[in-house]
Amino acid sequence: MQIGNILQQIQTPTFKYEPPEMDIRTRSAELDADWDAIWEELGVLPSSAFMKSLSEESVRKGLDAIQQRAQDGDRMGNIAKGKVTAGQLAFERYIHNGKKEIQLEMLPKFGVSIDVRIYAPEIEVKTKGVVRS
Repeated sequence: MQIGNILQQIQTPTFKYEPPEMDIRTRSAELDADWDAIWEELGVLPSSAFMKSLSEESVRKGLDAIQQRAQDGDRMGNIAKGKVTAGQLAFERYIHNGKKEIQLEMLPKFGVSIDVRIYAPEIEVKTKGVVRS
């Protein structure tokens, strides 16, 4: 091969550049917050346990009310003996039913447990570069 032929090949554009192809796939981050410790500390139950405790409490309050009415009736029967008056019964019922409990709650001892998962993007690059035509 002669030098003239080599110079002619170099000067003629026989090469072509093809840009690379890039494919980027991403996934959204996942966030999971666990509030169970805080709800448990505050006394908030899951809905099924809450409904069960609510029905048990309703039955207990109903039975207590029946018991109190029966005792009041027995005591009213003894008014003739002079041991109790209707005013005393009304006052005792007012005191018993007027009790209110107040609780001051502060910040919970435990914070929310937060689990965050971040996924790195998947990047795929296909290079072709300079191609001889």
